[in-house]
Amino acid sequence: LWRSTGNGRYGDTATRLADAAISSPVLTRDGILTESCDLATNSCDDNQKQFKGIFMRHLADLADATGSASYRTYAERQADSIWAKDRDSLNRLGQRWSGTAPNPSDWRTQASALEALTAAEHLQ
Repeated sequence: LWRSTGNGRYGDTATRLADAAISSPVLTRDGILTESCDLATNSCDDNQKQFKGIFMRHLADLADATGSASYRTYAERQADSIWAKDRDSLNRLGQRWSGTAPNPSDWRTQASALEALTAAEHLQ
């Protein structure tokens, strides 16, 4: 909406929400975006499996629009953790980007992680 209308209110709201998410100890643990279902032995529902990737795609758009170095750094941190810790022996990308076990994987978790990797690559 910010780009379409030029109304600064929308940009301010987007940055306020993004800043809250990336600085929240509930949503970001040890620097990695974490769903509540990523904790302990919980499993995520289909929406939760995809949310982190959607968030990262839009955070990359916001980083482009604002030039925010902190959003770029955050995106890179997610991608680095996914690549280093989230892949299994068959290179499947799991639910938990921090790599904690159990780390189930399916097409949704892989799509979500790929969105985060693509977002970080786009910002390079």
